[in-house]
Amino acid sequence: MITRRRFVSVLGVLPLLAAHTLPASAQDGLAAAKASGLVGERADGLLGLVSAKAPANVRELVNQVNEERRKQYEQVARSTGRPLQEVQAVAGQRLVNATPSGQFVMDSGGRWVKR
Repeated sequence: MITRRRFVSVLGVLPLLAAHTLPASAQDGLAAAKASGLVGERADGLLGLVSAKAPANVRELVNQVNEERRKQYEQVARSTGRPLQEVQAVAGQRLVNATPSGQFVMDSGGRWVKR
């Protein structure tokens, strides 16, 4: 049985794993989209579109990143025996907490706020 401490440490590397599955150009595009306020982090460990007017390439990138993140979360949930929702919540908290000042995160009320 995996301990809570081990579970949380496994989750700490998820964003890194998901990021490295993307081509460098996609990583750069994601950083630019976050910096420009088009994309933000959600508490469920997924990205969200801050602006409904985000261009198609940004929407596609968000979908691609979220697909990779979901795969990683599902893998951790299976290997640790933890519920998927818990895995996503822990990862989401880490991603939101790591979001730099000036970028967007979704608050508990579903509103986008700038850190």
